[in-house]
Amino acid sequence: MDNNSLTPQHSFHGRRKSTRKAKHMTWGRVRSHLLISNKARGTVETFVDGDAQEIWPQSAAWFLGPKAENSDLLGELVKSAVDLHVEFRKFKYFPLDPNYVTSEIKEQKSFKEAENNIRDGLEELSGRLNNSVPFFNFRSQGHMLWDTTIASNIGYIAALFYNQNNVASMASGVTLQLEREVSKELCAMVGYNVYQDEKEHTTEYPGSWGHLPNGGTVANLEAMWAARCLKTNGLTFRKMLDEKSDKLGLRKVYEKFTFKNLKGENVLLKKASIWELLNIPIDEAIDLFDSLLENIEKEKIENKDLDFDNLFRCVKNFTLEQMGAMDFFRMFKKEYKNANMEPSMGKWFSPGTRHYSWDKGANILGLGRDNLVKVPVDQHSRMDLLKLKEELQKCLVKKIPVIGVTVVFGSTQEGAVDDLENLLRIREVFETKGLTFYIHVDGAWGGYFASCLVQKDKFMRMRLSTYSSRNNVTRSPRPVRREACDPFLDAKLSTHFTTQLVCLGQANSITLDPHKSGFCPYPAGGLLYKNGNIRKFLAQTAAYVSHGTGKNDEINLYGIDGSKPGAASAGVWLSHKVIGLHNKGYGLLLQQCTFSAGVMYALWCSMERRQDPFTIVPGIPIKESFKKWTKSKIRSDILEAETGVLRLNEEAMDFIRENGPDTLINSLSINIRYWDKKTNSWENNKNVAKQKDFINKFYKRCSHSYEKPSMVDRGIQVILNSTIWTKNANGGAYKYMKEALGLDEKDDESIGVIINTSMSPWLRAQKTFKRIGLIIRNEMYNAYGAIHDEPQNLKLVSPNLTNSPEWSGSIFAELETSFSNPSLCYHALGRFVFDSKDIKKIQEISSCKLLMRIVTREKMTVYDLMTGGDKENINQTPTQERKPSSRKNLAMENIKDKIEFYSDSDFHYQDIAMPEVSVTVFFETKDGRIQGEVDTKMKLGRVLRYQHLGRDFVDEDDYPPSQEYFLYADDKTAYLSHCPNRWPDFQQQIQLDQIPVPQAKAEVKNCPELFQEAMKRGVVVYLPQCETGGRPVLSRSKTKTTVCRDPLESHFYNALAWSDQGAFTGEMEQITLKFYDVGKRWFNGKKTNAGYCKEDFPHLYKQEGGRWMDRREDDSDYEVDSSDSDSDS
Repeated sequence: MDNNSLTPQHSFHGRRKSTRKAKHMTWGRVRSHLLISNKARGTVETFVDGDAQEIWPQSAAWFLGPKAENSDLLGELVKSAVDLHVEFRKFKYFPLDPNYVTSEIKEQKSFKEAENNIRDGLEELSGRLNNSVPFFNFRSQGHMLWDTTIASNIGYIAALFYNQNNVASMASGVTLQLEREVSKELCAMVGYNVYQDEKEHTTEYPGSWGHLPNGGTVANLEAMWAARCLKTNGLTFRKMLDEKSDKLGLRKVYEKFTFKNLKGENVLLKKASIWELLNIPIDEAIDLFDSLLENIEKEKIENKDLDFDNLFRCVKNFTLEQMGAMDFFRMFKKEYKNANMEPSMGKWFSPGTRHYSWDKGANILGLGRDNLVKVPVDQHSRMDLLKLKEELQKCLVKKIPVIGVTVVFGSTQEGAVDDLENLLRIREVFETKGLTFYIHVDGAWGGYFASCLVQKDKFMRMRLSTYSSRNNVTRSPRPVRREACDPFLDAKLSTHFTTQLVCLGQANSITLDPHKSGFCPYPAGGLLYKNGNIRKFLAQTAAYVSHGTGKNDEINLYGIDGSKPGAASAGVWLSHKVIGLHNKGYGLLLQQCTFSAGVMYALWCSMERRQDPFTIVPGIPIKESFKKWTKSKIRSDILEAETGVLRLNEEAMDFIRENGPDTLINSLSINIRYWDKKTNSWENNKNVAKQKDFINKFYKRCSHSYEKPSMVDRGIQVILNSTIWTKNANGGAYKYMKEALGLDEKDDESIGVIINTSMSPWLRAQKTFKRIGLIIRNEMYNAYGAIHDEPQNLKLVSPNLTNSPEWSGSIFAELETSFSNPSLCYHALGRFVFDSKDIKKIQEISSCKLLMRIVTREKMTVYDLMTGGDKENINQTPTQERKPSSRKNLAMENIKDKIEFYSDSDFHYQDIAMPEVSVTVFFETKDGRIQGEVDTKMKLGRVLRYQHLGRDFVDEDDYPPSQEYFLYADDKTAYLSHCPNRWPDFQQQIQLDQIPVPQAKAEVKNCPELFQEAMKRGVVVYLPQCETGGRPVLSRSKTKTTVCRDPLESHFYNALAWSDQGAFTGEMEQITLKFYDVGKRWFNGKKTNAGYCKEDFPHLYKQEGGRWMDRREDDSDYEVDSSDSDSDS
């Protein structure tokens, strides 16, 4: 082999032939990742793990990108926005006005100091913001936010300089109009009537109205407020006309004034019962004021006091909002008594999965928590309509008014969409009995999915049958190319969800947030009313706010918000304009995200292996009609299938469409289990508290919520979210989950749940979901170990030479692994820092030839060492005495300086937000003699590797095809640590002569600098020149203990490195490793394997014919939990 021409395609030994059935594909170890571009029809084809993948560029152009790939475009647009605003200031408004900030002023010392303060402040702020959670990254899979569109960002930035306040048109002449336009677009998207002239409005076909409050919480509160006002509107008009009709000259009008009741009959207002007045049809009740004006005009009553404002003011004086609840109902005391009713504002019903804003609203509006009735949810986390009907019937019998019902379109923890279609039918049934209520759709998360049903060419909403039949895949032996604007690897919304979206226009109001599934920056909520006249119930006045008329309607005259940034409306407006609220715009984007969520659902369903010491249960069970889809089938037909094959597999695409969450949010739970030697099977943990403890420990390694320590230093590789499910709130879903987890049915305490939100439209690109799956499985094993490992005096080995006067107290150290001791079955490696006051003591006993060893003085688990345990380790104070700024010029091009600027390598001991660990440091000679001891303390500065070796053994059939090492470095020295995989194996530490530099790639700028930064976190490398492949070289000791020998016979190797740092699907780099000087520091091929007995691991091995055989087998018959019915299919 030519050492200078090593390539991924031909350099690796094959895996050992397994006795098990071969898997179609492992997690992607050691496969090529080549880029091929310029394919037909504007597509790009990428080869990832040997799988050809097409990528349609359209949605890729809408975002800055996970690695800021579109930074040139964003920079150009930001510069353009700034330049245009500068020109506006110079030339638009009195261009001959004199300059104030003159060149003379700019030369003053105080001016320059102020400039420097701004630059320094920005640098400090940027440094702190760099510890934020990277929500735009594919690793961010937990929260309801992702990247924001370039259009929304640039729209926000462009408008920001104008500082518009959408409180009133006098403060936002342009952006307030943009808000009006955006609101009309959203109303049209959901199916509301949008009229150019308000005169087109009728009660039968009302014109809609909407605005953009600061968020969904405000929108929900306002909708509840409007509905509460509406509920008593009939009583208000009756009392006003009773007492004021003579004075206003309206007696004749009052005598004839009617409204249509729930049966469509005309009823005289003055003769209607209290119950009838509380149950006027929604749109009829909203338009009572307009109806009164029409009757006045019809009767030709002339009274100068009967203009709009005076009459409106007169009506307002009799409202509950004006009088207060106690005085209002006291006014109707007689009427209530005659009707044998108790005065009440009424009840509001919402599912147990409601957003907390509804509880806030009930408190703020004085409804009372008891009157916000939480309806249990079913097994699919949707509101149980049978329970709701029971509650409504109670209200009907007791004559308790029902103000409204919340229908959730995308619950925040489960992504569930309630059954609006059947709720509308239920309302119709109760209306025949004399009871009606307001329906509000809380679509803060799911509202934008309505764009999937809007045809781009006609901007018309599709019928359900039209949507279901669009873009059907044509069977073909080869993938069928589609136009570049068509969706690629998108999934149609489920039949249930599309059915609900078709009904969306029948809801009385809708919350939908551009800053959620609209991919716009905060704050940008949305509230839409089917009947725009309802806003008049919310009309307020302020001395400095103009009411506005006609097309200059003052939006915030009617809402809760006061001041709010016009920039938010500008951002939403531009995003809508660029992407479009139709099936080829936002619809395309959200269907791509739906596909990503479906892939993640498939991953969660099939992630569990028979040998895992835990069980994984998705929050939404697989439907009964898909019961034949075993874990193995899901992996082979969806996760491991080539892109073209998957697209043409209608059954697989139907699985993705009809199973899993309604709206991008996968919920799941995990429970630990124990191997029963008597039954040779797993027994699930029944203790609910222990299950939550497991979830908490797992979540700690998959979350980040503070400034320091940073995600990088903690070694957090993926971001998820967590919550709890309770019996009262989660009803049927809680019951199903507890049963599936095997928890004690008598224990009604809450259970721990993990949330995975998939907002990335490109999750399948570059095998992203496989990276995530590999990381997550490892953290599950780590969490299991955190609960079951026995505390030990942990032993660590460091390859560092510490006798140099320049040594600062920082070292790399690796845990001594033991395959026979499950509590030590880890490859754990970190960068540690010693207490500064003991650095000289350590230097005094050190030697360049001796190996540093470290032992923890207190017993602890590996989890405690690598995470800080259950302690909260937070340092929110700004770091003092940071390094001198290397970034005097914010636009500098030197990549090395940029990396240094963003690193935290200069943190002092006291700045590291991890607990102190008491240790003993000593040096050991080759014959095992100890030379010197120092008792000191150290902190973990950065987690480099925290791999549970049990996970690798279960997931992989065999050793890797080549020797696998972990390469890491500081600014001056690089090291190698061998990655033990399975028993038997070895540990080894090597100091390299120089920091490796990858072969330069034309398409990757600054590759060496970026690779060196990656080495500070650690990268996996392979040595294909080792003739033994990835298997250890074995020998037998005199005690018959299995011993591994050193496989490295040379001091020079060409190697391949994964830039993805352990997920095995990133870029491969060719590097050269030399270790002639210091070289090999430590080799452990005996202690690591000592005492290992297969009999101690019955979940991995079984005894056959007197021999212990591998228990792992093909799990093609390993079924996934499915639901009991297909009622929602």
